[in-house]
Amino acid sequence: MERIRAGRAYCALCGTAIRPDDDALLTPDFLAADTDHLWRFADAAMHRACFLVWDRRKEFVARYNRLARRWAALGGSPTRMTSEGDVVASAVAERDESATRQ
Repeated sequence: MERIRAGRAYCALCGTAIRPDDDALLTPDFLAADTDHLWRFADAAMHRACFLVWDRRKEFVARYNRLARRWAALGGSPTRMTSEGDVVASAVAERDESATRQ
């Protein structure tokens, strides 16, 4: 997010500059293979409006969520990506946190 706040980010989808006051997101760096057709969109800044109409959005979100479930099964933090591109604690994490507080 620092790139966005500093005004040094360009949208990976439309190629235009992202101003610090734009509604934007930074996708997680979760794809290692640069041969993957979605690789260039991981760890990338995007205007949220561009992300929401992106023709590969559903595939991208599903891929992240599938990998996130694997990471959680291996002891990682359970997260999921929403259809809007936000990475949030998954229901499993929220349920566990709620049980800990009681």
